[in-house]
Amino acid sequence: MICKEFKCIFVHVPKAAGMSVEHYFLNLLGMTWETRAPLLLRPNDDPSKGPARLAHLYAEEYVKFGYISQEQFNEYYKFSFVRNPWARIVSEYKFRHHNIRFTFSDFIKHHLPEPGMDDAYRHIVPQYNFTHSPDGQCLVDYIGKFESLQNDFDVVAKQLGFADSTLPHINDTKKNAQYGLNWKLRKWLMSFQQKEHKNYRDYYNDELKKIVSKLYEQDIDTYKYQFD
Repeated sequence: MICKEFKCIFVHVPKAAGMSVEHYFLNLLGMTWETRAPLLLRPNDDPSKGPARLAHLYAEEYVKFGYISQEQFNEYYKFSFVRNPWARIVSEYKFRHHNIRFTFSDFIKHHLPEPGMDDAYRHIVPQYNFTHSPDGQCLVDYIGKFESLQNDFDVVAKQLGFADSTLPHINDTKKNAQYGLNWKLRKWLMSFQQKEHKNYRDYYNDELKKIVSKLYEQDIDTYKYQFD
């Protein structure tokens, strides 16, 4: 997300409360979800210009794909939020409703999206890719955490001079509505989800913990996460 009014860039890591941050800026600017395109929150069908959803650009891709100059990128305040990798992949598993089709073990071992520019892959790619350049340089000024979202966003708001830093709560029902799911389907999905484990830890055995640890090794080391 590029906000020229406040000279900032939000690098949206999927499944790390990015929708709440985006809606904060929409509310601040008097915009709606339907009029969000000026913030670079829009679909994209040209792989030469980035991923399928431009909201999920890596930090280095804002300049790479020509959405902002290097000089502007250096000037703007850049921030992102990350999440416990073990929890994040469980959230994605449920968000896409893979839990209706196969077990979490099958998802991790056999059904992770293949690399590409599609949004499904962007949702499981290591968070490190969003905040760092290919040569390992951190490209954002501040990295907050999902687990301390409001407190960390307070830091962002203070840096940008915002008086009210209260983030809106964007729940799964609203997300599903934005992705075009009708009410009957949403109601059934919510009922199904309530039967699911409520804690990400419940999805794991030792083997799955090791697989996810290997997959997100850079995230775990860089952002200092532990399974618990």
